Amino acid sequence: MTKMIWGLSKAATNYRPATRPEVRCEQCRFMFPRLSIGGCRYVRGVIRADDTCDEFVSRR
Repeated sequence: MTKMIWGLSKAATNYRPATRPEVRCEQCRFMFPRLSIGGCRYVRGVIRADDTCDEFVSRR
C-alpha cells in the first residue's frame, strides 16, 4: 500500500508522547521543519517534536 501525503490520521498512526528521545518526531525523516511544532509528510495536523507514532523512521 502506498501512503498518501497527509493521508493518515493521528489515531490511525497511534500518535502519542515519545517515551525515549531517539524516537521523537524531531528525529523522524518525515517531520518538517524540525522545530518544536511542525508537520509530517504522512500524518495530518500539527506535529509536536517530542511526540512519536507508529510511522516513525529515523533520519539516520
